[in-house]
Amino acid sequence: MADNSHGPANRPHMTANPASSPVLPIAKETPYKSRTTDLSKYREGVLDGRRDAVIEDLGNMVPEVDLHWFFENLLPPLPNGLNIQAVVNQLQECGTITEAGWAGFSMDPKVERRHEHIVFARLAPIFQAIIDTVIKLHPSLQQTFTLLLQPKRLPVSERGRSSKPDNCWVSMEDAENIKKDPSRFYTWYSIASPAEDKRLAESSREERNKNVAQIIYNLQQIMSLDPCRRFTFGKTMQNRHMRVWFACRGYVLTTKPCDFLKDYNRLVHLFIAFAFSSRQGLGWDPTMTCINPQFSPSEPRKRRVYGIEVRNDKGEVKTFKTVRILADYAADSTVSRATRVWLVEDDEGVEHVLKDVWLDTDRHPEHEIRAQMLADVLKECGPEDYATLQKHLLTPYIGGRVYVEGVVDTTDGIMRNGEMPQLSPGSIFILKLEKTLNPLSQSRDPASAGTYTRSLTGTGKGLSKSRKSRMKSQATTTLQSLPVLRHKYHYRIVFIEHGQTLFEEKSLLNVYITLTSILTALYIIHRSGWVHRDISCGNVYFYDKDDPRGILGDLEYARRCESTEAHQLRTGTLDFMASEVILQRWDHLPLPPEDDGGDFPQPSAFAYNPLHDLESCWWLLVYILLHNDDTANVQADPDALILRHNVTMKLFTRRPDTSWRGNFMRNPGIINVQTIGLSSSLAPAVRTVSRMAGRLVRAFTMAEQPYTSVTVGNTILKEMVYDMILPLINEDSPTRAEIRNIHLQTIPRVVVTGEKRKAEEEDAGVGEGLEDEQGPKFKKSRTQTSSITDPFSA
Repeated sequence: MADNSHGPANRPHMTANPASSPVLPIAKETPYKSRTTDLSKYREGVLDGRRDAVIEDLGNMVPEVDLHWFFENLLPPLPNGLNIQAVVNQLQECGTITEAGWAGFSMDPKVERRHEHIVFARLAPIFQAIIDTVIKLHPSLQQTFTLLLQPKRLPVSERGRSSKPDNCWVSMEDAENIKKDPSRFYTWYSIASPAEDKRLAESSREERNKNVAQIIYNLQQIMSLDPCRRFTFGKTMQNRHMRVWFACRGYVLTTKPCDFLKDYNRLVHLFIAFAFSSRQGLGWDPTMTCINPQFSPSEPRKRRVYGIEVRNDKGEVKTFKTVRILADYAADSTVSRATRVWLVEDDEGVEHVLKDVWLDTDRHPEHEIRAQMLADVLKECGPEDYATLQKHLLTPYIGGRVYVEGVVDTTDGIMRNGEMPQLSPGSIFILKLEKTLNPLSQSRDPASAGTYTRSLTGTGKGLSKSRKSRMKSQATTTLQSLPVLRHKYHYRIVFIEHGQTLFEEKSLLNVYITLTSILTALYIIHRSGWVHRDISCGNVYFYDKDDPRGILGDLEYARRCESTEAHQLRTGTLDFMASEVILQRWDHLPLPPEDDGGDFPQPSAFAYNPLHDLESCWWLLVYILLHNDDTANVQADPDALILRHNVTMKLFTRRPDTSWRGNFMRNPGIINVQTIGLSSSLAPAVRTVSRMAGRLVRAFTMAEQPYTSVTVGNTILKEMVYDMILPLINEDSPTRAEIRNIHLQTIPRVVVTGEKRKAEEEDAGVGEGLEDEQGPKFKKSRTQTSSITDPFSA
């Protein structure tokens, strides 16, 4: 690394040489995709709402691929020398397969009167007959996984219990432990592959939607809860038809259905592939192991302990043991970076911070981006600024791409041929079908005339060929709508410093110290021609060892200003993103210049610039003030509490609606404790917010004044921003003395009147412990209003 002056002398070599690292490619601005799993619908909602959020996060669609392709490219390979047809022949000879089909299924499940759990329990003897036949034909084979039917039992995890698969595959060892003590050993970490079964066919919209929602949520639970999983499989059955599912960090997909009562070979193949698979073949990561599987959902400090290998670019490997999780909420989104951050210790007991993430293949790893940035700082700003910036960036200890079986771990490499089939509108599976009303019963909207859409059903075959089928459910999507397949690689990096994020920091003085450091770092970064693009309370740290200061992390999205690189999608939280970046257009442009009767000139194409980083820093302080109270002067006025809650919900909805956020920043003159419902003791900090907003708005307005060419030069950065904003928060600011002794406490979650949990969740205790024990609580009802007027409404 270019910054080898930090950290212990025996730090493993990092091979990102600034002189030889490749230059970031030229492309366009990256489109933004919000994570639905960040919303309260998922984080605090009832089970059905969480399932809907997971489906919405996938865009309500996944690729539907051919069974043959799936079995050849994704399913664990069969044992060497095993012939499926030979197994089927033996099953026919012993009577497990008859002329009518599988011996256990004398009739279609849909005509059975018994409960589906009883109907599909017949899969267990079929599975066992297949295993016995395989062992008879190949005595040397060792079964590794078995089919487990526990349809009424909720598997447990560190987060409690939520849903229950109808059946699943678990290892032979886990199956024995579950028999002895299911309440202890039946966990989401032991489930290799979940399954859901329904008696009624997919033509039943309600049953189909329920089955799909359950399997999608089960797959998401495995990927979210267990950091050892690179991917997972699932299975659904509805009446006679079976689908196989697959989920990894780049995509979720399903197969076209097959008739498992007739297609004996497919079911036999699937069961054998699972039963004799290695753990790696069913998605476990060989570079991460659980070295202490004991945990207690009721004891936050008693958590699973992992051993994690980190390899650098030279092939050197170090192993770290987790101490505690620092952040893992991004992993709730199945197709995402799935960033997880732990406090870890090395072999000598020294603590570090480890980040595990799945990066898009067209993005550079973080240690290389950091080296490129520092090289440009040294060239453009000199050695003094180079040393200053090093102090305010996290220092890598070791990092690199994750290798599995000697090759980089990628979402493409999980497939044996490394290539997804081509997608078309006909290869889309809609996850949740909405009920289609009879068009004759609705009024006609002229605006909808001429809209060309294609009807897509669960099987890809139209259900609208007859009057009867029009009343069945179907989904409609435009021909341009296709699932996004993400090409990702697995990456880990370990940092030396462990600081407090601004989510955690409760000293307002330390918040000011941190923001001063971050603005100082950003001024150097911006002058060197770079922008950060991902500033949030989760990657800005207060570091109190040696020289107390702020540290900036997460350089994954950083890039040079002149670059217009684009990637498939960018995911994350909207809370700290500049309004223009969410909109992907300029929001401070003047009126178009006068013309001679022709068309108005086109405004400059939108591009991220340094002012957007600075607006993100401003949102940090706004967020902290609205989500915390002064411990010594807690806000108790009911009207102010309601106002503060309403302002917070409008500014930080995590939805891409920025009109209220834009109005808030453009009205600095009326931002005060009375208009946003804060305690009077926080008035000095709110004045900082107001003054920073005014300076930022003026800077945006001046930068966008040329209209056809928007640039942020050093004059605007220095004279209108840094020279004007840093004095508001640095050590010379009189505000420092006013806020020096203010300590914050997190505002308790609002409890909504009438909030209920599903019976499944009530039994499991889901949602317990979410309310903060400190501070006042109040309930919100539909009729509850504040006597204070909202001054920021458009």
